[in-house]
Amino acid sequence: MQLGRLLALGVLAGSCHVGSGFAPGMLPVGRAARPGSSPASRCDMVDDGFRGVGDDDIPVTKIEMGKVPLGKRSISELGFGTIAWGDPDRGFGQDFGKPMVEQAFREMVEGGVTLIDTAEVYGHKGMEAGESSEQLVGSFLDDLRERDPARSVDCVAASKFFPVPWTNVLVGGGVRIGRQAVVDAARASSERLGRPIDLYQLHFPFPYLGGSDALCEGLAEAADLGLVKSVGVCNFERAELEAFHAALGRLGVPLVSNQVKFSLLDRRVAQSGLLDTCRELGVTVLAYEPLEGGLLTGKYHNGQHIYGPAPTTLFSQDELVARRPIVNLCRFIGTFDGGKTTAQVALNYLMSKGAVPIPGCKNVAQARELLGSCGWRLSGTDMGVLDERMDYFEKQSGLSGVTESLSKEIQG
Repeated sequence: MQLGRLLALGVLAGSCHVGSGFAPGMLPVGRAARPGSSPASRCDMVDDGFRGVGDDDIPVTKIEMGKVPLGKRSISELGFGTIAWGDPDRGFGQDFGKPMVEQAFREMVEGGVTLIDTAEVYGHKGMEAGESSEQLVGSFLDDLRERDPARSVDCVAASKFFPVPWTNVLVGGGVRIGRQAVVDAARASSERLGRPIDLYQLHFPFPYLGGSDALCEGLAEAADLGLVKSVGVCNFERAELEAFHAALGRLGVPLVSNQVKFSLLDRRVAQSGLLDTCRELGVTVLAYEPLEGGLLTGKYHNGQHIYGPAPTTLFSQDELVARRPIVNLCRFIGTFDGGKTTAQVALNYLMSKGAVPIPGCKNVAQARELLGSCGWRLSGTDMGVLDERMDYFEKQSGLSGVTESLSKEIQG
């Protein structure tokens, strides 16, 4: 069986650019940024989509959730994001609402997931109604504390500080400038969550009014006051990470995490050496957009066919065709790993690299599929084939350079 699998993998990996609509002339030209993208959208820019399945299509299975260090404590090997919660522009109140995301929250937490990622600006339009992302997470954690105090203590509520001066227009408070603004923002997020912030992250490396020293001092003071339990960053490259790690260290505050865009289709975190630097510094890598806006769930592909028209704000038809062999390879590998889905293989790839993926989750079916990515590991052979195929595609298409250009465009 194993020999047959190795032979099949070799055939598929060696021929996935033949007879599949994949040719050098049809390789991707990069993904366009969504209209109206802002620096805030760099972190978990799109909510990962899933195939259209009902709750009964994904079986409930008991898993042995792996653990990953986060500073002095540990978190689950998988987290989940809440960027769409409370946001009417992402379908909240129309396609889904509070009851649905509450069920998803329960499914994930009861399945062993302890990391819940949110931000002060996520779903800010629902803040007056008490339904911003932070407020929803806070209310669900309150309910969990009543039902299961021990599990509530294990949960890590991760939020973010948005370092743009006019953030107060979105979430209230004063203009973002100087040390005190950081403390005030942490206090406001803590109040919306109804508890100290377990992981407080700088949303992105943006020049801060008052300077980097004021930013670090504000984070340190928030920690001293008990408003935050640990500090992380998002979207930091190697030099930025090393400098911020040292600056916080001088104030006695460990830097415990770096949340970055990382997926099978976007491996710059590993290729640039950032993954190794994080490991050397004891910084846990959290991976947002791990399913590339739903592409790595397989929902846009079905064998050699593309499902429906491409969503033009995310992927062109040529891009979907070009990436189809990788999606097919994930699907193929999944059949030999206990019938795992394409999404589960893509997520497990990141776990096997040492990262903690944090895909978006809005309903029970998604939660169950996400949980199925935990408690097992891809073989060395599987990982080697996936990396080899991606090496080939990037070499032929210049995909890495295009992705880098897109990142710079999003940053402005």
